[in-house]
Amino acid sequence: MATNDTNAQYSNIYTLAIAAGIKRDGTIFETAEFTDGIWCRFQRERAKKIGGYRTLFNSFTGIYRGMVAQPSNGINYVFAGNAYGIDVFTTDINFGQGVGPFTASVLKGTTFYPVVSNTTTSLAVVGNQTAAFPAGTKMVFTQSGTQTIYTVSTSSFSTPNTTVNFSPALSAGVTLSKTWLANTSVFTPDPVGGPYLLSWQFDIQYSTVGAQLSVLAHGGYNLQNIDNGVPSQVMVGNVNPSTGNSWSFVGLSDSLGTAPTYQPVSVDGGVCALHPFIFVYGSHGYIANNNVSSTYAQQNFYDWNGVFANQVNMSGSKIVKGLPMRGGTASPAGLFWATDSLIRVSFNAANAPQYWSYDTVSSQISIMSSNSVVEMDGSYFWMGVDRFYLYNGSVYVLPNDKNVNWLFDNLNYQQRQKVWATKIPRYNEIWFFYPRGTSTECNDAIIYNVKDKIWYDAGQAVGAQRSCGYPTEILPTPLWADWNYNPVYNYGSTVIATPSGQPNATASQFYIAGDVTPTFSPGSYLSFGNGATSLTYLVTASTHVYNTTIGAAGATLVTFNGTLLATPTAGTLVYSVQGGYSIWQHEFGVDSVSLAGTEAIYSSITTSDISWIGGTPSGDAMQGVNRRMHITRFEPNFLQAGNIAMTVFGRKFAEGMNEEDSGPYMFDSNTGKIDLRVEHRLVRLQFVSNEIGGNYEMGRNIITAEYGDQRP
Repeated sequence: MATNDTNAQYSNIYTLAIAAGIKRDGTIFETAEFTDGIWCRFQRERAKKIGGYRTLFNSFTGIYRGMVAQPSNGINYVFAGNAYGIDVFTTDINFGQGVGPFTASVLKGTTFYPVVSNTTTSLAVVGNQTAAFPAGTKMVFTQSGTQTIYTVSTSSFSTPNTTVNFSPALSAGVTLSKTWLANTSVFTPDPVGGPYLLSWQFDIQYSTVGAQLSVLAHGGYNLQNIDNGVPSQVMVGNVNPSTGNSWSFVGLSDSLGTAPTYQPVSVDGGVCALHPFIFVYGSHGYIANNNVSSTYAQQNFYDWNGVFANQVNMSGSKIVKGLPMRGGTASPAGLFWATDSLIRVSFNAANAPQYWSYDTVSSQISIMSSNSVVEMDGSYFWMGVDRFYLYNGSVYVLPNDKNVNWLFDNLNYQQRQKVWATKIPRYNEIWFFYPRGTSTECNDAIIYNVKDKIWYDAGQAVGAQRSCGYPTEILPTPLWADWNYNPVYNYGSTVIATPSGQPNATASQFYIAGDVTPTFSPGSYLSFGNGATSLTYLVTASTHVYNTTIGAAGATLVTFNGTLLATPTAGTLVYSVQGGYSIWQHEFGVDSVSLAGTEAIYSSITTSDISWIGGTPSGDAMQGVNRRMHITRFEPNFLQAGNIAMTVFGRKFAEGMNEEDSGPYMFDSNTGKIDLRVEHRLVRLQFVSNEIGGNYEMGRNIITAEYGDQRP
């Protein structure tokens, strides 16, 4: 072991000992942990490159702001919400080739009334409902396929029913079971071009009525303001598709039970399932849940007035997030986060008729965003506005003296509602994505290792530029959505004039010579430009036509879902386009794999200061010797693939001087040693992997060092 005897220091060998984690707060000289890192994690307290990612899905419909996934019959269904609605993607359970997006439709009808009887031009509903059916009211009678709008002409009440007259007439023999009011929309998308306000919350629930696994969806207009008080209706759709890979969502309403209000279930907070109940929440501490029948076959989503239903205001602040929790004998149970408090809800059958208990766990917390909460192994972690919290029966501040200032001093609070949290259970990690600096989207992530209780970060790596995601609960690896727009354009095809004998193209059509149906197939995208801001259009049909006049090669008529100001003229270039906004499968390999090809992922880790001043390179003995450190040899000990570049940084003083660097010194898995002649008073070592197939896990590296000059 080293001593203060200067002669004893020549050619001593040390194992490099740096504490696990990346410390950003404070000075470099005070830090015992690693001082910098990009796309590097810690497992078993050893530095390790974070996994790679590949594109699983691409979309042109916009940035995704919420996601849920659910397997059914051997297929994974992924539902993702953006500014314009909900897209659905499918893949097998092993993450084979993904398919999608399929844009889900939102059907008309905000609330429904059971129909007692009907003729071809009238229907009867129970009670005096004339106020709900004045002349001019719009109605629909189905929640599938193409919906016909019917208009109320008159309504009148005669005990016990209200008779509603409407037009146009139904076909003879049609029996109605329900009528939906369709005066207003169930869902209103954001305007094209913004402002973009929608942020999504999803959950999964099973309905015994219809025996359907269902998706609960709430698009809240709070992306720019967590306290936005504009309500929006909760929607319900089936996990499994209808014929032709189509999905639809309908509005949730209080339309069944013993005393229905026939009102839409609309809130400004969100929705979650505390099985078998559905909970909604919003402003002024509002929490409400539906009634669940004790008869299993009669359980449905549309009874919000029965014996188990309840609504309450538990805070003056807005409830922004709800999650289920283990309630033991008081189950089901859940946690609900207001912007200033945490509320616990639990069910107790012995407390009839007050079945639900509400307990304010803490009135002194904060929450950064509605999606900044994540559960890991029964504990709940979330980011507040100035610190981190943990709930595991009580609320605790999650200690963080590594990067809390580095985070909160640089977080773009104007975009706080875009902060989101997720987990990677394999590595015991909680990830908090956030917009750093002036970025309007998440461009970095703070990472907490639950098992080892250490903090690090993504180092503003490209892989941290994600807007939402779904963890590895039912999927083998996580799905994270990219907010970058990356279109890939193919070679341009030339529009031709309308071939002889063919109908003229419309402003949503064009002809191209030959058979280009494989290039412009339905579901693909096209553009009339190849720039980053060029508009894209969905191909809805492509038909190859040929005859003796056109010739054997024929021509292809392409139809797309847009209307140009004029029909594309002959000579116009049109491009098939792929890419757009990607959904990545993370923890896949070690590279970035996309339509653009396979690219290396840059990963690095930089040690704390190594010097004789604060101790030996092993960090096991205080020296306090004012001498330079002369490093003569480095013996790498890595599990690695490809080359790693080592750079030596050195400086004279704790502060005030720029670092000098030497290197990089390249080594691979067969390199036994690197002989050096490097001498600095304070030394840091940086290790970089940046080649296709590159990977590493740090072991116990060996340094041969001796005392250098006495001069600083």
